[in-house]
Amino acid sequence: MRLVSFIPPAETTARTGVLLGEAIIDLAAAAALVSEEAAAAPWDMLTLLRGDHPEVTIATAADIVQAVVNVMAGEEPAEAPLTEFSWQAGLTIGETALVLPATQVRLVAPLPQTLSLREFDALVDEPTAALRRAAGYWVGDQHWPSFRFANHTAIHGPDDPIPLPMSGPLDCGMALGCVIGQVGRDIPPDEADAYIAGYVLVNAWTIRDPVQATLRPRDVGTSLGPWLVTPDEVECYRDDDGRLMLTLRLLLNGREIGQCNTALMRFSFGELIAFASRDTTLYPGDVLIGGVATGGCLLDHYGDEGPWLRTGDEVVVECHELGRLRSPIGQTDALF
Repeated sequence: MRLVSFIPPAETTARTGVLLGEAIIDLAAAAALVSEEAAAAPWDMLTLLRGDHPEVTIATAADIVQAVVNVMAGEEPAEAPLTEFSWQAGLTIGETALVLPATQVRLVAPLPQTLSLREFDALVDEPTAALRRAAGYWVGDQHWPSFRFANHTAIHGPDDPIPLPMSGPLDCGMALGCVIGQVGRDIPPDEADAYIAGYVLVNAWTIRDPVQATLRPRDVGTSLGPWLVTPDEVECYRDDDGRLMLTLRLLLNGREIGQCNTALMRFSFGELIAFASRDTTLYPGDVLIGGVATGGCLLDHYGDEGPWLRTGDEVVVECHELGRLRSPIGQTDALF
């Protein structure tokens, strides 16, 4: 499934849904198709990931999606793959729409409230690592997983404008992240994949000032989105070492400037989770970032003199399987 957080027209509070083609199923509104208990439950993303309500689980969400598809098909099982599902008018309970066209809602970060944000450095080759190290920036160990914490309260979603910082120039950072879906501590690497609720595109924003980078964490902000894709959706892209083979692309003002395949990660997400959980409890809603990909930031292309991002620029991180994460720089675009 492609889980989303969205704000319907004329509303201000984010709701949780599932994206199917050009449609978004509102899980809270459509839960009544499954059971009265599910309809009365809180359907925010964090509750869904935690599974601390018996009716609010990934499995129940899948049941709701199937129920909607069946109703739209005249209460018969849908013959077409779910990815070919399209919106049709008129499916409501009372005055509440169960299905909305994706073009009529505002997508926000799929996990608007992250519990923690750990940034590894596993998706960089040695020449790029040497360049970043020479410029004075943090580079993880080549032989062991290592991470730094980032500001988990400064989360942006797709199409959210990114303000230029006052304290230095701004750079982007294309990455892939995973979201933890169950509580775990001292997790063995070969069991760690079971703790992943889904994968998400990441843009890790960084102030390009090596002195500040040494003295403070990466706290300028992180963009997540547009969807949280459950592991079953990308399982077919896994290689024999447990790494996902997904191609990430970085575009600046419509021009591709970087591309990287996640199969090049020095460590799999299972290994990263195992390392992060040593003597530490991971919780649903924790986010682990695999690291800024080789070629995924302006530093990799232009060196430590820039040029850096300016007002009016548009940065896009995209992956065919995970969506398109667009970020306008220093401006506010009309969303509707």
